Amino acid sequence: MDERSPAMLPPFPLSIAISEGDRLRIVQEHDRLTAFLHDLQHTCSEFDTSVDCKRCGREKMASCQGLLVSFQFDFIELIEEHFEHEEELMRRCLASPEDDAYFRHHQAEHTRLLQEIRNVLIPQSTQMSHHGQTAAAIRLLQEKITEIFSQHTLDFDQHLLK
Repeated sequence: MDERSPAMLPPFPLSIAISEGDRLRIVQEHDRLTAFLHDLQHTCSEFDTSVDCKRCGREKMASCQGLLVSFQFDFIELIEEHFEHEEELMRRCLASPEDDAYFRHHQAEHTRLLQEIRNVLIPQSTQMSHHGQTAAAIRLLQEKITEIFSQHTLDFDQHLLK
């Protein structure tokens, strides 16, 4: 069982009470992150092929490389804002967040996810793009980020959104 297994997570505090407005805000942010990933996927005309960038001209390749770099910075900013909103929401809703194991674990997971994206996925996708594999880099980011956030939502955020 890995360290993020739901059986290993601290129990969700029953005292948490999230307003409908806060719940809607989190859902909208999740939707915005999903749309951002969708837009990245659609910048690449070779996303669904194994050809990578071989059929693209220099202008298209340069455009995709630029969009990938822009995506990396913008997406990190969106993720940071989203995590800050979630943590602010939990602080407001929990009786004593400093003592709450669920809050601390959720907060630590946010830190871990940001580190994984910043220190592993972005450098890996950047290196791939610099070697002419921008389509593969976009596929990697889209796949891994979707996987990471789907698991995070399942393990943590679904409890906030009930």
